[in-house]
Amino acid sequence: MNALTSLSVYRTPWPAPLGACAAALGDRILRLQDDAPALLKMLYRFPQLNIATRNDAVRLHQGASYAPLALCGDTGVAALRGPGFAWQASPRRWALSLAVLAPLAGIPARTFLFFDRCGRLLHEVQVPEGTAGMAFEELACNRLHPDQHQVPVPDPLPLHSSAACVDLAALEQDWSVLADYRDFTALLQRYGISRLGAYCRVRDKFARAVRLDSVPALLALAAARRTPVRLQVFSGGCEQRYEGVLPLPVWGAEGLCLRQPGLDFRLQPRQIASVWRVRMPAGRGSSRHIATRIELFDHRDERVLMLSCAGSSSGSELPSWRALLGDCLMPPDAPG
Repeated sequence: MNALTSLSVYRTPWPAPLGACAAALGDRILRLQDDAPALLKMLYRFPQLNIATRNDAVRLHQGASYAPLALCGDTGVAALRGPGFAWQASPRRWALSLAVLAPLAGIPARTFLFFDRCGRLLHEVQVPEGTAGMAFEELACNRLHPDQHQVPVPDPLPLHSSAACVDLAALEQDWSVLADYRDFTALLQRYGISRLGAYCRVRDKFARAVRLDSVPALLALAAARRTPVRLQVFSGGCEQRYEGVLPLPVWGAEGLCLRQPGLDFRLQPRQIASVWRVRMPAGRGSSRHIATRIELFDHRDERVLMLSCAGSSSGSELPSWRALLGDCLMPPDAPG
């Protein structure tokens, strides 16, 4: 992000909730040092935290602990893992860290916020009220940035492009022989095409658009049948995952919500531009199989959420997951 030169910038629309935070800086909001990895290392002192990864369309909020934080010095990737929970990110890429002292813009007090260079809120860590005494305030004061009058002006959001011409036969051939789904990103880079660009071009056996209505139907039926599901939320290099049986979804002002102790998931359908059923190889050796997952993209063609099978000890997909897909997925031209 660029240095702020004039407070008049605050009058222009900023990504929410950064604008509200900038206006309350030095009062309810404190700017922290530009070293997110160092701050993350210090969160082990809190026995329980509320951790959330979010984008404009989805927010996944879970109770967890930072005690098992792994931070790779070579890559800068931070990772957490626990029962039904996983999180990883590249905090070196984060541009701004803030501490919320009093509730603001729907964000509770005692929350650390992490933003990218474009001013998008990627990750939240909230210390529940009544825990750790004044440890939150002490940590925030220990990590104070010397400038408590301004925050950097966000960079413009990057433009996305996909290859105008690609050898589809070769792409599909390489896709079908992938050693594992984790090699798919490298495949896209090799062909110079975006994830969504590839999905739009390949045949239906690889990727097919489905109706947005398929997603709430799948979540509701999975909860009713108690079929375990994996929810993965993506946000600017952050990825947070929940695995397990889902509660029944409810609809409210915030869209579709899944709530149970330790889990608060919110999806705003109006922020979703397309939904895709994607198939690709997964697993290795005797557990190798074709995995099917559902991926949601926002209006900037960025992947924001993925739904896939969970709960299999062998690594292969459960028949209950495939039955869910068969009962819920609707093509875009299906009658309403």
